[in-house]
This record gives sequence, C-alpha cells and structure tokens, in this order.
Amino acid sequence: MKKILVTGAKGFLGSNTVKYFKASGYETFGLGHGNISNDNLKKIGLDYWIKDDVSVKAILKFKQSFDVVVHCAGSASVNFSLKHTNEDFDRTVNGTLEVLEYIKTYNSNTHLIYPSSPAVQGEHPDSPIKEEYVGEPASPYGYHKKIAEDLCQSYSKEFDLNVSIVRLFSLYGNGNKKQLLWDACKKISKSRDEVIFLGTGNETRDFIHISDVLNLFDSIIRRNDKFLVINGGTGIKFTVRSVVEMLKDIINTNIRISFNNQVNQGNPLYYWADMNKLITYDFIAKKKLNEELKSYVEWVKSLDD
Repeated sequence: MKKILVTGAKGFLGSNTVKYFKASGYETFGLGHGNISNDNLKKIGLDYWIKDDVSVKAILKFKQSFDVVVHCAGSASVNFSLKHTNEDFDRTVNGTLEVLEYIKTYNSNTHLIYPSSPAVQGEHPDSPIKEEYVGEPASPYGYHKKIAEDLCQSYSKEFDLNVSIVRLFSLYGNGNKKQLLWDACKKISKSRDEVIFLGTGNETRDFIHISDVLNLFDSIIRRNDKFLVINGGTGIKFTVRSVVEMLKDIINTNIRISFNNQVNQGNPLYYWADMNKLITYDFIAKKKLNEELKSYVEWVKSLDD
C-alpha cells in the first residue's frame, strides 16, 4: 500500500487531501498542530496523526518512508504575514526547509507536492498569469512563499528530488472558513441594509474548487515530473464585485453592496491563471463557481443552526 504524509492535515486543504488519498487506497499520515479525536481521524480518513511542529525530528517519529509528501502546513494568509511576520517566515520558510531536509536525508524517492500561491509573483496586468512570469511580491506572505519555492527548486536540482509546486489561486469549497467567500457570507448574513467591502470591487480572482485541486494533485503525482511549477486555477476570472453580488442574491437581495475604494494591503489587484501548461496535463476544472455558491452558503448557514 502506498503511503502519503500530509503536513497541516487539520486544515482545509490538508484534511481534504487526506480524505481524497485515503479513498484512493493510500495509507495516510498527518502532522501538525492541535488534537484530533478518534472520530475526526476516521472522518477525514487519517490513519496516523502526530501533533507537533513540522521538523525532521517530528517526521522521523512515524518511522516510515512515504511515496508522497504534501506540505500543506505554513502560513495561509496575507494578513497574518503582515501582523506576525517573523512567525509567518518560520512557518513557511523554515517548515519547508525541514521537509526538504527530511526528504533529502531519509526519503529521497518521495514526490513532494508544495501548494504555493501566485502571491509569489505580485502585481500583474489584468490578464492570465503564466507560471514563468517574474514579479515582485506585494506582502511578506508572497516573499516567504517565493523563498520556499526557491528552496524547493534548489533541492530538486542539487539533490535530484521530485518536487512539484502548485500555485493555488482562490481555493474554495465547503469547510473553508477564510478568504472572500467566507467573509462575504458572514457580512451579508448579519447585515440589514448595507455591506461595505475593501477595495473597488473591480479586482479579479480565479476561484478553484477543492475537488479540482485534489484531482490536479493526483494527475501531477501520476506524471511524476522531476521538477514542476504549475498554476492551480481555472482560467476564469471574476471581479470581486460580481462574486459578492452573487452571494447577495442567494442570501439577502434587500441589502446594498458598496466598496470603500481603499487599497487592500498586500493583495494584488488581478489574479487569474494562464491554463496552457495545465491543459498539457489534461486538466479542466469541473466545478463552476456560480453553480457551487449556493451549496457553500448553505454550509455556512448550517454552522449557525
């Protein structure tokens, strides 16, 4: 039986990664912060869990060799990186370095999947972002992800490791309690008249469903490239205003939506993926944002029941 290690296995991306690969026949191992009850272990399909920081020492506690490592642990937001820059660096950069050191020293035949972000590329015109585009990150989060990517590339080249970097655009799906969809649902649900959002509303984002991300991970593992950088998006752009308006139409049509025209610090204006490389992997996102929003809203509402 193949074995997969998922760091950050309690998080949205990590727990869904565990569940997907458990259903695909893998033996699953998780590492991260927090306790998980036996019921929740079974619920997400996690066979073994260690509560610890991501480090070589912690991974060695499993006493296993892994076919795949998906390194989901690390900072997950621009805001956190602005408020807690040192901690963000430690989580993202040092955590990734520990995983790479473990693989180099003890498990060099594994395939590392590193979920990254287009934040490494910073500002970009309102056009699809190619993987090769080199820009300047707009936040500590982006810089730290960029350093982690550089480490991945360096270790792959110098030590002949299999590493795939997947730059995830706006990840969504039931269970995700952060970013635009979550914040907008909460604000609209609580309002009786007007909801004011940051920015102009003309910012663009590319939303990719968790199920499509997991299918992409699977395709990448099956291809088993030596080193890969690839977008994780749909190639379909939505303005922030259009997304918020769709949520309003589902939750409460009586309220007004407005934007304060203030800069959302650390968040580039335009993010949507170029699909040319993804097409070579026969990848086409199956989930459509406008068809999935109702399910997401119902899930958010269920939390208050």
